Amino acid sequence: MGSDSRPRTPLRIALVGHGRMGHLIEELAPEHSAEVVLRLNGSNNRNAAGLTPASLRDADVAIDFSTAAAVASGNLERLCDLGVDTVVGTTGWDERRAEFLARAAAAGIGLVHGANFSVGVNAFYRIAAHAALVLSRLDGYDLAAFESHHRGKRDAPSGTALRLIDKVRASGWTGRIDVTSQRTGHVPGTHELQWDSAADTVQLRHTARSRAGFARGAIAAAHWIHGRPGVYDFAECWDRVVVGDGSSIEDSR
Repeated sequence: MGSDSRPRTPLRIALVGHGRMGHLIEELAPEHSAEVVLRLNGSNNRNAAGLTPASLRDADVAIDFSTAAAVASGNLERLCDLGVDTVVGTTGWDERRAEFLARAAAAGIGLVHGANFSVGVNAFYRIAAHAALVLSRLDGYDLAAFESHHRGKRDAPSGTALRLIDKVRASGWTGRIDVTSQRTGHVPGTHELQWDSAADTVQLRHTARSRAGFARGAIAAAHWIHGRPGVYDFAECWDRVVVGDGSSIEDSR
């Protein structure tokens, strides 16, 4: 619980959402000095009913990989009310993001949220931002974004694609961006940017081979946020999570 910020080994995790990502986090947790002490899913946590002081008594941090509807219908609000530091990897709740982040800040919990907890994807964001900065200064290029995920993913474009486009826009790209989403098979996730001109094509692509990278990033974020009040976007703090508090990959160059 958030009222006891003293670090414990192993870190005790409450899984909110016990689907593919939840099972993978549970499988990998022992490799990362963590253990799962609570498992909640749609049947035992309808309308956040499973999030109680008693059920969360032994938890240090909650990791939510449920659904956008579950986040919006009570999960995050209940975790704020109970003072539980939280990592949210669920996407598709952007319409209420500002409201929920403000509530978390007011509650004084530690919260890390993000469209994608893969370390490689977050490096890809920065590479894409620099490419956009350079190519926005040149004439003749059109930009297309493509993303592909497994058929069970509900939101489209993906949260990662939307964040990627935000990064490109913030770097100075003002032209049109043609966005294509595909939902088929069992693809963990592919994201691509393509700048095309009459003379050449510049392509950047990130392909996830498995969900293990997302799970490891979420567990690392859980360790980092425990006992650390504040609201953080994983895309902005990921290098501190990976390199260590007070440092960043850019600082280490």
